[in-house]
Amino acid sequence: MSASLSIESLRELIMRAVPEPAFVAFSDAFARCEPHWSLHQFLAAFSATARILGREALAIEALSIRSAVSSDVVPLEGFTTDVAGRALLLHAIAQAAPQKLEEAVTVAYENGDALEKLAVIRSLALLPQAERFTRLALDAGRSNEVDLVYALACNNPFPAHHYDELAWNKLYMKAAFMGLPLLQIVGLAQRQNPELSRMALHYVEQQESATRSFPAALWLAIAAFPPAGAAAKLLGYATHAVAEQRLFAVQALARLSQPRTASFLSERLGVEPDEQVRAVLARTLETLDAGGAPA
Repeated sequence: MSASLSIESLRELIMRAVPEPAFVAFSDAFARCEPHWSLHQFLAAFSATARILGREALAIEALSIRSAVSSDVVPLEGFTTDVAGRALLLHAIAQAAPQKLEEAVTVAYENGDALEKLAVIRSLALLPQAERFTRLALDAGRSNEVDLVYALACNNPFPAHHYDELAWNKLYMKAAFMGLPLLQIVGLAQRQNPELSRMALHYVEQQESATRSFPAALWLAIAAFPPAGAAAKLLGYATHAVAEQRLFAVQALARLSQPRTASFLSERLGVEPDEQVRAVLARTLETLDAGGAPA
């Protein structure tokens, strides 16, 4: 696995992803902001970035970039050339004119189009004193735009570091409701709590009653602080017709590490057709035999 990149390395990734004239045009727009970084010049460059650079995939050789002002490491999944360019602009004004940063971020988000809002939200964890932008993140989380909520909830360490428990739980459940990839939510292991487990199980039961589907990864949140009846429900889903449901139900049972489930899991291993599920079953049984808890 490659090491995390510095924020400045985004410039090279952009250069490799776009035609030379586009990169030159972006560099010119960037240079027009210097040295004074007036709000007008910054917003003009920020707005023009998507038109200049497009939304090309980055030639990613690292999995993340590291903040210059905190210990945050931001996954690069979801960063396209326009997001990377706007992140560079935000980083530059933070360095050159820190007294202007809060207004610049707020105006760029509140007056921006969907792509500009997305870039701001993707960049929040990279900014100094990032907690002051929690209001903007909460606003993004109330949106019905899937891409914007995805930018906030997935591959973004900001909510895990700056949300209170209620806001965190609401965001996680909204991500589940929208069908977003729950495994891409950063910090779940640290932010698990009994109320989230209860909310997740309640949501599953609601979806069952309406004969609607739900993300199988919810079982992992439920298993963190299993409410009454959760273990029995997990045992039932370990025989579900859909392999993904079986996989996450068995992973959740492994986290429960209850010796009384060993006989059931052993029987299931004997008939389980999916190799991935079989592997989890086998590891869980080994752990239970050893009297330990899964890692």
